[in-house]
Amino acid sequence: MLDRLGFQERFDCWNRDELDSMLEMYAEDAVFDVSAVFTDVAPVRGHDGMRTYWRGLRETWGGLRLDPFEVLDVGRGRYVVDLRLSGEGRRSGVDVGQRFAFLYTFGREDGKVVCAELFPDLAAAIAAGETRAHGPPLRGRHA
Repeated sequence: MLDRLGFQERFDCWNRDELDSMLEMYAEDAVFDVSAVFTDVAPVRGHDGMRTYWRGLRETWGGLRLDPFEVLDVGRGRYVVDLRLSGEGRRSGVDVGQRFAFLYTFGREDGKVVCAELFPDLAAAIAAGETRAHGPPLRGRHA
C-alpha cells in the first residue's frame, strides 16, 4: 500500500520540486545517504545539507523524478520503497531511468524521517532494514 505514512505525497513533493515541503518530512538532523549506489557521494546530515545536495541534483538533471511502486514495512520504524529514478542529463541530453530502493527510518517521537538510504535494489534495502538493530550503521562519514 503506497499511501502508508504518506509516501505518495513525499514523492509528489519531490517531483514538483517542492524541496522545502520535502524537508518538513525529515528530522532536523536526518541523514540522507546515497553512498551505497553513488560511491563518490558522502552522506549528508541536516536540512541544509540535504537542500544543497538536492538542488545540485536538480541543476545536473532535468525532469528528475522518483516514482514509487511499492512500500514494504520491514519493522522497527523502517520502510523500504521500491522506486524508479528518471531524468535527463542537462549537458549530455541522455535520458536515464533505473530502479532503486530507499530504506527509510522514522523517529518514534515525531514520525519524521531520521535516515534515508538509497540501495541498488530492493533485496539490498530489505536486507539492510531487517538486519539492523537500531537504525543506520554508525560510520565515520555519518557522524
